Formats: sequence, C-alpha cells, structure tokens
Amino acid sequence: MLFDNQIYSVHGMQVFHAAAKSWVELNAGKDGLDFSLVLYEASVSRAAPAKFETPMHSLEHSFHMPYSFTPAQPTLLYDILEQMHDLSRQQHAMAQFQLKAQFYQWIYQVVKQYHSQSPAPRTTSPVELVTEALEYMLDHYAEPLTLESLASALNCSQGHLSNRFKQVLNRGPIDCLIRLRMEKARKLLAETAISLKTVAMAVGYQDVYYFSHAFKKHFGLPPSLLRKQLAANEHLTSAAGRNHIVAPDGTCYFDNDNYYQNNDGGSSHMFINKMMVPASLLLAFGLLLGACGSNPTESATGNKGGSATAASQPAATAENDTKPATRIVSTSMGDVEIPAHPERVVTDFYMGYLLALDIKPVGSNGIFMKNPYLADQIAGIVDVGDSLEAIPELKPDLIITGDAKKYEAYSKIAPTIMFPKASDLRDELKQLGIMLNKEAKADSLVQDLDKQVESTKKRIDHIVGKDKTVTVFDGGAVKTLILYGNAFTGRTIHGELGLPMNENVKRDIDPKVGWLQISSEVIGKYASDYIFMAVDAKAESFDYANDPIWNTLDAVKQNHLYEIDGYRFYFSDPISVMGQLEDIADMMEEREKASVKRG
Repeated sequence: MLFDNQIYSVHGMQVFHAAAKSWVELNAGKDGLDFSLVLYEASVSRAAPAKFETPMHSLEHSFHMPYSFTPAQPTLLYDILEQMHDLSRQQHAMAQFQLKAQFYQWIYQVVKQYHSQSPAPRTTSPVELVTEALEYMLDHYAEPLTLESLASALNCSQGHLSNRFKQVLNRGPIDCLIRLRMEKARKLLAETAISLKTVAMAVGYQDVYYFSHAFKKHFGLPPSLLRKQLAANEHLTSAAGRNHIVAPDGTCYFDNDNYYQNNDGGSSHMFINKMMVPASLLLAFGLLLGACGSNPTESATGNKGGSATAASQPAATAENDTKPATRIVSTSMGDVEIPAHPERVVTDFYMGYLLALDIKPVGSNGIFMKNPYLADQIAGIVDVGDSLEAIPELKPDLIITGDAKKYEAYSKIAPTIMFPKASDLRDELKQLGIMLNKEAKADSLVQDLDKQVESTKKRIDHIVGKDKTVTVFDGGAVKTLILYGNAFTGRTIHGELGLPMNENVKRDIDPKVGWLQISSEVIGKYASDYIFMAVDAKAESFDYANDPIWNTLDAVKQNHLYEIDGYRFYFSDPISVMGQLEDIADMMEEREKASVKRG
C-alpha cells in the first residue's frame, strides 16, 4: 500500500487513518484483499476547551494526523463495521441515528486499541539480539526454557532467533543454554557438597539421570567423577582438554575461528565497528576458550594462553590484509563510513538508480521489483518489503534509504545512506555517483538521458506543434480522478520533455504536492490540446468518445487523448524515465501514422 509516499506491507487486519486529500494506492497482488473505507467529517465544539485538558487546536490536529496500527481485537472492529455498513443502506432516520452511535463505538474501539497496543519492538542488530538472549538465559536458566519460550520472551520468531545465534556464535540458542547450565553445574559441583539431584534441579533439569548424561557428554566425565577431580587439583579443566582460565590481560579469542576480538577493539569482518557480545557473557556460557598470558610474545610452551595469542596473530594479519577499503561520505544525517566498493547493497526506493549505476542490490522493496522497465535485471534480488528482520539475513555492507523514519533502525544493521528524493533526476544521479564511487557512470547516464530527451523531442515536436498544452490525468472516464503537475506520473511529460501545462493546472496544483484530486465535472477546466491518461493498462480501457463528459473535449474529438500504463509511469529512476520517453514517442508516432492512413 502506498500511503502519502510511504510504503506499507499489509498483513492481516490493519487500521489506517488518513487525513483529507491523502493519497492512497493499493496493490493487492494475486491473493487480492478486502478493505472498508470509512469517510467522516469532524469538528471540535466551541465548548471543547472547557471540557478537555487538550487544547482545541490539538484536538482538531488529531483529525488530520495519519497513523496506522494492528488492532488487538480485529473481529470486534470488523463486527461494528458490518453493522455500520448494514445501517448505511437503510434510509429511515432511526437507522441514521443508530449509524452515528455505532460510529462512535467504532471510534472508541479504534482509540482504545491504538493506545493499548504493545510498544513497537525495538530494532536490534544480530549481536544485540544474541546478547539479550544470553542475558535472559543467565537470569532464567533454572527454568524449563525451550526455543519457543526464548523466542517469545524476545519477541521474535524461533527461526529468526536461531539464525541470529548461528550468525554470531556459530551455534544455536539451545546449545548455548546447555553450555550455560553445564558451567553452572560444574561450579556447584566444585564449590558445594549438595547432591547431584539438587545440582540438576538448580540448573533446570528435573531428571538427574538425564542431567548426568548431558554433563558427561559435555565434559567427558560424569559429574561425580569430575567433582572428585576438581576437589583434588583445583584446576578448572575437563577431560576434553579445555584450556585453563588465566589472567585476562592478553588478547582473547572465541570458540569460533571467525570471531575474535583484539584489545584495540577490532573484531571480525562481519561486525567491524559494531558492538560484540560481552566477554563476561561468553565466559559464563563457556564460549570464551582461553585468555592470553601476560605478554603477546610469550612462548607457546609457556602456557596455553600463549598459544591462544600466537594463533590469533595470523588471523588478525589476514583480516588487515583483506579488509575492504572504506570512504567517508557526507549525507543529510552526517558523515557515514561506507565500503569503497559495496558488494551487498540493500535499498528501499532506489533499486532502479543502482541498476543504472551498474550496482545490483541484494534486496529491495517488491513494489520496485515489479517495475516493467527493470524486469530483465531483477533476477536474484530479494524482496525485503518493509520488514527489518529480512534485511540482516542478506548481510548487507550498505543500505540506501529514502525513509528518514527508518534510518536509525537501518543504521544498526549496516552503514546507511539517507538519500532524500531531489526534484531533478540528474542531481540525484550525480549525488549517488559521488557517494558510491560511480561518478563516471553517473555522468555517462546524464549524457544518455539528455540524448534521449532530445531524441524524443525531435520525434514528437511536429506532432504536438507550437503553443499547445498538455494535461496528465489518472483514472480514466470515472467520477473522480487525479490531475498531475510536474511530479509523479507528470514528471517525464512536463519535467523532462517540457510539454507545457494548462494555466489552470499551474495555478491550482501546489508544486510541493504535485497532484490534485478533481471531479469529472470540472475536467473541461483542466483539459488541454493533448491529454495523457494513466490507467491500469492490464485491466481497463475507456471509451472516451462515447462518454457524455469526455466527448465534449477537443482532445477527445481530435483523437489526441493517449492512454498510458499508470504503473509504468509511476517510476522515476533513470532507466524507467528513458523507457517512458521511448514509449511516448512510439505512441504518438503510431497514432500519427494511423491518422495519416485514415486520412
């Protein structure tokens, strides 16, 4: 759903509140959708300030405030809507009175459920989610935890939680839970004389035999034998040859060759400049295998800590040798460090721009993946919709967004460029070219675009003629339609080709908005010598010549009304714009040839 230039993926039942003159476009897909539209007028009583603590202007503002939420009791709202719909079809006064009463009930439920909804889950990076999960286990390891209960406590799916653990620690959450329980059990065995059954229950096992089996599998010894060994030598060592825990003043490494951390703060390539899981947590879970000796150059024969240091040095060198170069770019959100040559880019709105710059993103929004001008270039690109959870799965090294509201969430996943839409396509290309180290390609695209514009003008100038105006509508021969200025569907026609607008269009459309909703009764006021009408080309076409309103227009009488595919002309990236220019020229030339033949 497009809601005032914001994109939403609608799942289940959702409630959207839109102010008057809002722009809403629904793309139902193969499965379709059902929706109810409730239109209302509201005003605040002059007595309101005396009754409400909220100032009157704030109450009035709430009528114009857009918002959306997922209701906790959708069936209750749906039932009231059904009653309202039934009452709306009845004409007697009592039904209208009941309708208003039901509407108040519905508003009450909307406001109540909106304010009672749970706070939106905080967006977390993979490392943050794993850290939270480990901390939760540390507080609740004695309880009967399962993967399902862990995921529920952390407000995420089981699959998402498992994937994050494997991504960060190379093992699943239950494996980590078992490790924690075993470490806690080992500590109890070493420091207390309590029975094995009590130890088992203290670490979350109700069955002492199952606990003993799990303990032996983990440490290589049954708990009773390990207790004797620990009491004898006071060394925290297992028969499996686990390293001694020594003074943590040297370099440490994790139980995974791909995840190590140096004292200077450097970390694995997946989490450069990102927070790592705290070492104290890793130690509690038995995931911190060794700490180094007091000197990084200490002989490997001196202790096992020295071996750990020696082993980590080549890895650090290898990372430094292969670490990709980065560069600093200036954005509306400040300076951002990004890869010099990003290889795994995710974007919400700029897929067409990136493809034009020879950068194939790994993920983008599905609406832009349906762009017919890009159909032969989208293979392998993942539809991430507006889901934040889907993006980390792609392991992006750069995110490019036009949504300031999501910038903070995106920036927790990967370096993020906030790139607001500009009024000029060429400026957008040049700015992106500078940011992405593609200046030469951007300059070449600008030249190609200019050539395409000039070529199209030459093809259609003699058709349109001098001193003629052009109007861009959307909707067809319907009661209510959209009028465009130099934006959206009108951007290529008025902006690139410079085809002049009707004076009334210029006067009545706010340039900051770019469009105006009008009634078919006033189309004569805005119609020009030539009309481009955006429609759903796959599903509709209109007979304007036989419509009592449209057949009065000169453009219709002269066969100067051109239906264009509204979906094709929705997109504004360079590839799409050049395709639109070609479509316009082809369409007008074809119409002219047909007219000559008839003549």
